[in-house]
Amino acid sequence: MKKNVFLALNFLLLSSSLGFAGETVTLTAKISQPSLTDKNQPDSFAVGLADKQIETSLKISCKAASAGLITRQDSSCAVTGTGVLINPNNGQKIPRTQYAGGWIEKQNGFADGATMSTNYLAVGKVPASTGVFAGSLMLKPEKISTGASLLRDSIMKNFASTQTGLIDQRVDTVQFNNFTIPSGGMPSDKGCIWNGDMVYAYQTESWFMNVTAKCGSQTIALKGNMPFTATPNVGSQHQYDLTLTMPPAEASTDEGLFAKPTGDGDLFAAADGISGQIIMKESNYVDTEVDGKIDKVATEINATGTLTGQNVPLEAVRSFSTIIAILSRTFFGA
Repeated sequence: MKKNVFLALNFLLLSSSLGFAGETVTLTAKISQPSLTDKNQPDSFAVGLADKQIETSLKISCKAASAGLITRQDSSCAVTGTGVLINPNNGQKIPRTQYAGGWIEKQNGFADGATMSTNYLAVGKVPASTGVFAGSLMLKPEKISTGASLLRDSIMKNFASTQTGLIDQRVDTVQFNNFTIPSGGMPSDKGCIWNGDMVYAYQTESWFMNVTAKCGSQTIALKGNMPFTATPNVGSQHQYDLTLTMPPAEASTDEGLFAKPTGDGDLFAAADGISGQIIMKESNYVDTEVDGKIDKVATEINATGTLTGQNVPLEAVRSFSTIIAILSRTFFGA
């Protein structure tokens, strides 16, 4: 028995040294959407992100676009929050980051990232400083970008070859233009600059993603999908299953867009990239119109999940998780 335990410990240590052990970020979210019954009420998204170095708490408060006297008003989301460093020597949590600002979604879908900022408190020998988000987003624009259009065409081509009957052509898109997530608070973390596109296809209720992240001197290309599905045999619960892979340098196909989770059986042979699952427990359903159809939508959601990087630096996994948090209304809202 002792020999077996010793061998198991050796295997775990060997796996870690070979890079098998992933860098994981845990996500929790409490979502309240009173705007589904009262358009004048803001929706709130309280999101927690935690990894082995940093714990961050963000609150996103969003106001839906409303009709003005002449034209529709812009929608907006305020972003506030704090972050703490975890002392590796004793587990002490030390205040480090303060988030402020928010973003405004113009009528054409444009959102300026520079309207958000991070304040870094002094810790030890590291002085206080400031950091800013930068770049921009295009959220559900009336005219999608060339990159998003090509991504949509690849998705529809795949649907046509694998599914029968009419194909729902509706999509939503998110475009990243040098969208910068600053450091989470560690001096070694230089932040990440994101470019590329995400397309949500109504046909399969899935996000398809083709993005790149430049984190310090390293550029990481990621392709994959994140389907939104009902949890099997569990009522009032949905889930996201994320599979983003790093395509080989010589690859030029879109196979990575349609990759499927490998499962626990292939845990130590998983493709390099970011994978994860987010479980969403829903309550307080109301009938509301979503994209032209009346549907039952939860006004309250509690979400928990993890995102893990395989041969991807923790900074990139943390940055991608921060994107999901900041864009909570896009990923979790109605």
